[in-house]
Amino acid sequence: MIRVLFVDDDPVGLETCADLLSAEGDFTVDTAPSGTAALDKITTGNYDAVVSDYMDDPSMNGIDLLRNARAMGYLNTFLLFSEKVDEDVALDAILNGADHYLTKTGKAIQDVSMVSSILQKRQKRINEERERRDEAAYHSLLMRMHEGFAYHRIIYDDDDRPVSSMIIDVNDAFEQLFSKPGESVLGRDVRQLITDIEGFEHEMLKAFNDIIINGKEVRFTERSRVLDRWFSVAIYAPEPGHFVTILSDLTAQKKLEEELELSRKKLYLLGSITRHDLLNQLTALNGYLGLAQLKKDEDLVYDYIAKAVQSGDKMCKILEFSRDYESMGEQRPEWSSAQVVAEIGIGEAQMGDANVIIELEGLEIFTDRMIQKAFHNLGDNAVRHGQAENVRFFYERCGEDLKIICQDDGCGVAPIKRRDMFDDRFGHGLYLVKEVLKMTGMTIRETNPRSGARFEILVPKGGFRFK
Repeated sequence: MIRVLFVDDDPVGLETCADLLSAEGDFTVDTAPSGTAALDKITTGNYDAVVSDYMDDPSMNGIDLLRNARAMGYLNTFLLFSEKVDEDVALDAILNGADHYLTKTGKAIQDVSMVSSILQKRQKRINEERERRDEAAYHSLLMRMHEGFAYHRIIYDDDDRPVSSMIIDVNDAFEQLFSKPGESVLGRDVRQLITDIEGFEHEMLKAFNDIIINGKEVRFTERSRVLDRWFSVAIYAPEPGHFVTILSDLTAQKKLEEELELSRKKLYLLGSITRHDLLNQLTALNGYLGLAQLKKDEDLVYDYIAKAVQSGDKMCKILEFSRDYESMGEQRPEWSSAQVVAEIGIGEAQMGDANVIIELEGLEIFTDRMIQKAFHNLGDNAVRHGQAENVRFFYERCGEDLKIICQDDGCGVAPIKRRDMFDDRFGHGLYLVKEVLKMTGMTIRETNPRSGARFEILVPKGGFRFK
């Protein structure tokens, strides 16, 4: 509906014209009997057009109303309607911003019909221009947004069956994902683009087939392993024969989720390792105290008590590590001396009289501080379960990777246990070692089929360096 304000100081003419214009059905008509009254309504109303008689009111005629309305910021259609055939008045009206100057015929029906035709044509042009501006603004927004946007036309064969598609509009974000340097994706079938770059998984190709062949709209999350990025993908059909693709980069969100999950896992591992190590030391402490109670020789009693005190000191260090690690909050991996972290870890283990050799000088590894616990548990496992007398830590190059090796001369690992030795159900200590290493991309395996045990920690390329 077009909202119109009719202004005339002739009450009969005002009512007649307002009724006739309202009867056409496309207009909502309001009236004002004077320029002053009209100006008040223009201030508060939202009119698409003002149709005013010239009016010979000395306080405010039609030209005065026009001038004041424009000064107030009213920029919509303004028609000046007069019985006078006066070129000076018409020129004055146009110069002051009137859109039209009309001369009354004296026949109300004919006059209103003329006004109606002008207003409808004028409003149509305004609406079309507004739509063009909106479309231009929307298109500009699509072209500038960070999300990838593409508009596709579906291509049909002679039997009206969909056989392909063509990209007919695209923004820079989409181009950067799919086009090669110096090339454009315009005119290409998006399915061919996916096949060419091998950057996306099967689900995206299936989704494009569904929208082209079956008209099925979809929304899903997809990972490009080649690009190492996550995307939220929306594919929908805004009109027959066309569809839109919008790709939103979720990589930062996914990495944050992964970091939160890693933090949760670190805290879980910290709790598990702390309980595991405390239990080992508590078992040793109780054992030494029990032996001290049984012995009569004062020197032996003192020796066992001293060992019990050592176990108590190690328990304190375990708890201090737990406290310090938690207080660090979101601790990130960092470059650490392999020699130092191994010495700290072994120093807190129950190694007894075993001879421990650590030959990792000059090697640095990119890892979490909790790596100390991996060395701790490997040393503890070698002595407590393997009865080893000699334990050696050293490294070897393995192509572009590197292996940190823990080798002992103990009883080794029974073949039947080798497959499940890193499973939480069979060996909690080695399971914790595996999980700690996994947090920074390392893996571990046991490789000695004969006497003794040989654990190999594989450090991938980029995860180690030499001072």
